[in-house]
Formats: sequence, structure tokens, C-alpha cells
Amino acid sequence: MAARSVVSPADRSAVLGWLTESGRIDAAAVARAEAVAERTGQPIEQVLNQLGNLSDEDLAQAYAKVLGCEIWEPQQEGASFDLASLPVSKEFLRRSRILPVGEEGGVLRCAVCDPLDLESHAGLTFATGRSLKILVGRPAEWKREFEARLGEPEAAAPLLDRQRIEREADLVTDWASEGPGARLVALAFEAAVAMGASDIHFEPTRHELKVRLRVDGRLIDHDAVSIDLAAQAVSRVKVIANLNLGERRLPQDGRTTFVVQGRRIDVRVATAPTVFGESAVLRILDRSAVPLDLESLGLSDEVVSVLQAAAGTAHGLFLVTGPTGSGKTTTLYALLQTFAGSGKKVLSVEDPVEYHFEHVSQTQVAPAIGLTFASALRSFLRHDPDVILVGEIRDPETAAVAIQAAMTGHLVLASIHANSAAAVVPRLRDMGVERYQLTAGFRGAVAQRLVRRLCVHCRERVASTPDDRELARSIGSSVSKFLFAPKGCAACGGVGFKGRFPISEGFRTTEADLSRIIQQQDSGDAAADQTALRWRTMVQDGLAKAITGETTLAEVLSAVHA
Repeated sequence: MAARSVVSPADRSAVLGWLTESGRIDAAAVARAEAVAERTGQPIEQVLNQLGNLSDEDLAQAYAKVLGCEIWEPQQEGASFDLASLPVSKEFLRRSRILPVGEEGGVLRCAVCDPLDLESHAGLTFATGRSLKILVGRPAEWKREFEARLGEPEAAAPLLDRQRIEREADLVTDWASEGPGARLVALAFEAAVAMGASDIHFEPTRHELKVRLRVDGRLIDHDAVSIDLAAQAVSRVKVIANLNLGERRLPQDGRTTFVVQGRRIDVRVATAPTVFGESAVLRILDRSAVPLDLESLGLSDEVVSVLQAAAGTAHGLFLVTGPTGSGKTTTLYALLQTFAGSGKKVLSVEDPVEYHFEHVSQTQVAPAIGLTFASALRSFLRHDPDVILVGEIRDPETAAVAIQAAMTGHLVLASIHANSAAAVVPRLRDMGVERYQLTAGFRGAVAQRLVRRLCVHCRERVASTPDDRELARSIGSSVSKFLFAPKGCAACGGVGFKGRFPISEGFRTTEADLSRIIQQQDSGDAAADQTALRWRTMVQDGLAKAITGETTLAEVLSAVHA
């Protein structure tokens, strides 16, 4: 791309035009970005990217198509270019978002985030005495490579505990750009998104601040830094989540948004005081990474059919059960998604609201002011709903209101804690729901657990053992001569597993099923004989997936019997 001294407005317009015509952005997003761009002085397409309306890839494609530039692929680069030989400062390169990556015949090859920032390019040309070949970099990728090649900026001295809260707030504002606490939080978040983590834990100990990530249900150590950074990191988390900086004695909860690679990602934040300082946990709510349609959840065909039947039911109570972190909320949200465009009034009461839906009126409980699941549910009945989602039935009062709503013409979807789908019935009876209410209003249940998925790149076949075959016989099935086991490779980080998926069981209520389950409970056998029921159990579902190499028997047994 030939250098010019002035950027024509037509260049920016052409980029926006290509993005609009190709369907990457819409007019409403552009209008909002224009208002922000007027105040900040930044290019509109860069604002769209920073607001999460335009992905890094689409932005790079737009520049490349309109300006005729190549897109930079750092993985295809050879040896790193000697940046120390250039008479320019690191701060100039960082501020201008230029990274020289090589030289060919006196022409400096540069990866840039904004190929239309001709003033900066002219400054680099003047300083080095060389012409430039511009390569378009994806912003997040460019940032990672810049830090890897030029290193971290110098860390500021840690704050002292005796500093006043007002001064601390001022310094936290400065950390948003270069402070070590802010950088620690940002880098941990980027690593978590790259690794597919669900949570980030900042845990202060006597001598260090541990940063741990929950990946595929397991906590792994990511980093450990000086304890001096603990207050800075947690204060940064509080600022972005709009929590009270001055309150360090009580737990706090909040919510915020990060933009990574041009994608907007919601984060739920919780802080708590510990012996060595405040800890913080960030729950990543990346909706783009969560399948919100029933067919993509990974559930068995039988359970998907049960869920589809539940969504088509005019009224009744349908429950999803499982331990914390088993994917119950995702399944319920997938059910909610089936009502988009249906013309039905959909209300939800949750604790907390994890994802937002345009077609659902969502309420978050606030027990401190009397807004509980039961009180919200009672109020909902005066709002003419067709479908009601209750985040969790955890007490007799909520159970009573839910079953009454189900018996009066509403479809009620909810989660509940029980060990299996069959155990939902005795759980409801323990909460005071009568048998006639179950018969009239209860429509079915699904139980699920999450198990780790074997890495498809390195899983290996192993001979099944006598214990494996005996287990299969005990649940009315069988295993082949070979199963699969984890090995570990670069693709899975040496763990042998990559990602998780559900094993599940479910049923639609019939009078015979209810009678069998209730008779077992009344006779003192509260744990229903799963093998006597007509539906396939979680263990059988897990065994079937272990046989096909999706997971291991050990994973299935660990999940079901945890």
C-alpha cells in the first residue's frame, strides 16, 4: 500500500460500506459508533470493534479487501525481527499499534491495526529512512504478539494499605491503561477466553496471589504473582464491576463486560474477604460459546425428544435437575430460545440472570428487599404469562406456587436439586406437593451431568477390563473388547481431554411412572430402581458414549456418583 500524507474520508467510508454491504454490521450499530467516535476522535470502524459489534477477523477482512493489503499471519513468520535496531521507542509503536516484523530489500514489513493511520506510518518512515509494506493485524492477535516480542511495560510500585480509599480509586483509574493490577486482570481474562475457561479465581495467600482457571470443570494454576498486587487486582475487578471500593469486610456481587477479539463477553463478579485479603471470582458468560438450541446441547436423542415435547406443552411443570455446574441453566435457556418469535409471553425469575434474551422479561431475585422466587412467581401470575422460568425450586413455598401455576394454565420450567430424574418426584413430595397435584400438573423431568470429552487428536484404544464388563452387565448393557483412554497432546494441553458434554436421562410423566416412583418412596425405597424404568438412565447414556470414544468410564462414574 503506497503511503499518502492525508487520509481521505472516502477511505473510511469505503471500509464501512464494505462491512455494511457484506452484512458484518448494521446501520443502527454504525449510528451508535458515530456518536462515540465524535467524542473520542477514533475511527468509526475501530470504535465498532472496541464496542464488540465487529469482530477482529471482519475488521481485518474489510481493510484487506478495500485497501488491497495482506492480512498478517504471525504463525507463518520466521525468526523474529531485531526491533532493537530501529531508532523508534516502544511507546511509539504501542501507541501507533505498529509492529515491524521483517525487512525485504530495504522495505520494512509492518503489522498494523489501522492501515489508514498514515501519520504514524509516515513518522516511522521518516525515523527509519525506509519505506513500509503494511500488513493488517487482528487487534487481539497483534497485542499478544507485541507483548511477546517487546515484553511487558514496567510495573508501577505496589500501593500501600494505608493509602486512603479516595487515592486508591484515582490510581485504579490509571491502572485501566498501564497499571500492573489492571494488566494482570486483563491478561488472565484473555487467557481464560483462549483456554475456554468458565471461571477465573484470584486467591490471595500468605506470600502470593494465585490466579487459577476452571477449565472443563477442573481448576488449574495459571499464574502466581507478588501478594503486593492482590489489592490492585481485586480493586480493578471492583471498579469494572461497579462495586464498592471502600467495602472490604463484606462479600460483594456485580456484573461487567469485557471485549475480547471484538466480541462482547459478560462476566459475573463475586468478591469475599479472606485471611490474607480479598479474593475474587469472575464467571465468564460467553453466550457465543454456549449452544442455545436443543439439538446442539449434546444431549441424547431420547432426552432431546423429551425437551421438545416439554416446549410444546400448553401447561404443566417441567424440571431440569443436576448438581451445581451440570449445565441445567444452559438447558433451560435452550428451552426458552424455542419460544422466540412464538408470540408467547415469557417471564423468568433467576439468581442470577446469566444471559439476556430479547423475547423474555427477566427478573433477578433480591432477598434483601423481599424479592424471592416465590414472591416473584406470584407477581408473574398477574402479568398474563404463557411460559414462566423459575431459576430454582429450593423451598416448599416456591414449589407450592410453581405447581399451582402449572395447574392453572401456565407452562413452568424450573431447576431443582435431585440425584436423578426419578428422584425429582420424591423431592417435590418432601416439599409438600401432594400426589393429586403431581398427577394434574407435573409433566416430566431431565437429569444431567457434565463429563470431560476425550481429545480426538490423541485418545487411544485400550483393552476393556473385567470390571468394565461387569459394570456394563449390571446396567443391562455390554462393552466391546476395547474402550478409549486419555493420552495427552499439544491440542489438549497434555491433559487428554478437551471440552465437556452432558450425559442425561429424562422422562415425560405418565400415571404409571408416577405410581411406580411414589410407591417406591412410600415403601421406604426412596432411591427408585432406575433399571426398572422405561427410559435410558444417565449411566447407560454415559456408557454408550464411552464405548464410542467420546469419554471414559471413569469420567462417567465420577460424574454420576460424585
